[in-house]
Amino acid sequence: MKKNEMPWLRVKNALAGISAKDRFLAINFLAGLFIAALILVFLGPGALAVKRNFEGIVPGVIADRDISAGKDVIYIDQEATRLRVDAEERLVLPVFHVDNGITTRRIQLFKDFQKEFRSLMDQNIAQDTAVLMLQSKFPGILDAGILSALAASSLKSQILVYSDDILSSILVDGVFSLPSEGLTRYNQDYIDLKRTIGERVEFEQRPRDSMVTKSNLHAAIEIEAAKKYLTKPLASLVAGLVASFAAPNAFFDENLSTSRMKKAASRVDPVTRVVGRNELLVRKGDLVGEVDYMRLIAVRQAMSRSDIGLSLRGLGLLFFAAALAFSLLLKNPALRNSGSSSSMVLGIFSALAFFLIAILSGRLNDGAVSLEGSFIVPISLFTGIASALAGQGFGFAYSVILALLTASATNLNPYFFIFVLLAGIFASFTITTAKTRLDLVRAALLQAAMQFLATLVLAVQYEPVFPRLLAIGGISAANGFIAGSLLLALLPILEQSFNLPTKFRLLELSDVNAPALKELLTQAPGTYAHSMNVAHLAEAAAEDIGANALLARVGAYYHDIGKIEQPEYFVENQRGLNKHDDMNPRLSATVIRSHVKIGVERARDLKLPKEVVEIVGQHHGSSVIAWFYDKAKHTDTAARREDFSYPGSPPGNKEAGIVMLADTVEASSRTLKKPTIPRLEAHIHQIVMEKVQDGQLYNCNLTLREIDLIQRAFVRIMAGQFHSRIEYPKQKEEQR
Repeated sequence: MKKNEMPWLRVKNALAGISAKDRFLAINFLAGLFIAALILVFLGPGALAVKRNFEGIVPGVIADRDISAGKDVIYIDQEATRLRVDAEERLVLPVFHVDNGITTRRIQLFKDFQKEFRSLMDQNIAQDTAVLMLQSKFPGILDAGILSALAASSLKSQILVYSDDILSSILVDGVFSLPSEGLTRYNQDYIDLKRTIGERVEFEQRPRDSMVTKSNLHAAIEIEAAKKYLTKPLASLVAGLVASFAAPNAFFDENLSTSRMKKAASRVDPVTRVVGRNELLVRKGDLVGEVDYMRLIAVRQAMSRSDIGLSLRGLGLLFFAAALAFSLLLKNPALRNSGSSSSMVLGIFSALAFFLIAILSGRLNDGAVSLEGSFIVPISLFTGIASALAGQGFGFAYSVILALLTASATNLNPYFFIFVLLAGIFASFTITTAKTRLDLVRAALLQAAMQFLATLVLAVQYEPVFPRLLAIGGISAANGFIAGSLLLALLPILEQSFNLPTKFRLLELSDVNAPALKELLTQAPGTYAHSMNVAHLAEAAAEDIGANALLARVGAYYHDIGKIEQPEYFVENQRGLNKHDDMNPRLSATVIRSHVKIGVERARDLKLPKEVVEIVGQHHGSSVIAWFYDKAKHTDTAARREDFSYPGSPPGNKEAGIVMLADTVEASSRTLKKPTIPRLEAHIHQIVMEKVQDGQLYNCNLTLREIDLIQRAFVRIMAGQFHSRIEYPKQKEEQR
């Protein structure tokens, strides 16, 4: 992209890079979002805000009128918030870090001193001379009196050992250097000590009174000496020697401490106060005090921002819900491409219709935080249809999106949000677990019961009157049942209108008494038996890898319906005579290939779902008809592979890939003699690997693990079909 390219050209180029269908969906998505934003601004909670004039009310005057907020207002108490922040900041522990380099150097310095001292003592040098030599070697560290006392002591070795031990202990625990100012802002009881051990950083909380500093260093050394039961003269000499080598090695980490304090302040929730819509802020005839006035000012500021605040919050939730929906479509291209553009647009504007219903229901309770008005929201209808058309996972996500839309439409009414979320998720679950259309009636009854219970649990929070609770629950139950009943009526219409492969539609198509399958049985009985076997294999394999087993089974039933036209040209329908024996291989290949195109046309005439039609058209992919190609090459060296390849494209989803493999495996396994399990495994593996190497599974997203599971499923099913039978005595005699 060029740097100086105009923005509109960038947009144009970006749009040119996507398909026409995706561009059409994007335009409708943005149009729906824009309309929803307009509805929210003009009809949403922010549009209901009532402004009040608080002029003329000042401290020290008598109020000439009652002043109330007129609506529920939440405002921030600034002074109380400041006090809370101050308290949280004073709980933060100051951080000190130990400098390991100083610790190591001071300990090593003492060891050097020990070595030098022992060397001088071994040379029998005069005491004064030895002291001067040590002071020269370690300038500014050792006191002459301590050195003289150490040299004169008969317990030199013990003193040095104890001093080394105590010095190491003191330095490891840390000798703290306190800053001149700044610590009073932090916790006065504890500190946080930071240590670096290798590449690991550790923190240790310690009481402040345990800190060893320059002022209490001697006292700390004496305590350590007392633990070793040293006599007073010996302890005094050890203390002086250790104090000479001890140096501050723990320092205040101002940056980390300040960062912690800022984080603590940022985590503090502001102190909020709530004013009810009918709560009097100032009563007529009362003297307005400072506290009343400050409260009035805070409420007035909150109300002045309420219109914009409510609208912006609602828009934020609306855009978040839209972003979630967009992400759902973006991460599921199969979902985006599964239906027609018109069905996807219907889904977009259905969400818009739900948003409008949620806004109207929110206005029925006049902005109150309750469930009033939620009973006109047919949540189970919207989420039930979404779940039936796109599956349980999408239904759950759609329930979350609708709950967010509800929150946007009702000013974050928690009762609405929780009710819509629970009802939507439960509806998705009951619809997707239904096996037949009759089960949808049961689902409607379960939805009614669930909404009744959910309403009781939520409404009891603000409505303690039991008869009123029962009435609210009854209305909610009626809502659930009516919405479920509407789903039962609308679902077949949507299935037929948009030709969608719902579970219920696929179950109807899986009926082997369907006219198309009965015609296949009559015209091509061998093909029919083959299709049934393929269906068993495909369904088992799809179940094992978590694919749509029902779609795989239905696709397998119909994958060869193109053979109805000329069944006698396919080996499974032949009884002795093979018409291809007297035909040119190229012509034979043309006849064989034609069943794919004919099958797609018949599938479309039968108005089968798009996914089933794709399986019919892709079940051979672009693979070559090997037998006729090899036969043609013997007589025509110019025979082209393309002339003997199927015209379809490789499978585009897992179910189509499974049907392709099942079709090839079932057909080829008929030629196996004495099909033992090892032979089946080897044969199936060979067939599957040939498809993989030929690139036929490139587009269907099957992983190696899933391909392995598919092979195992095929072996399991076919081992049952080819199981060994017991030979009875009569059979053995006939074979002799």
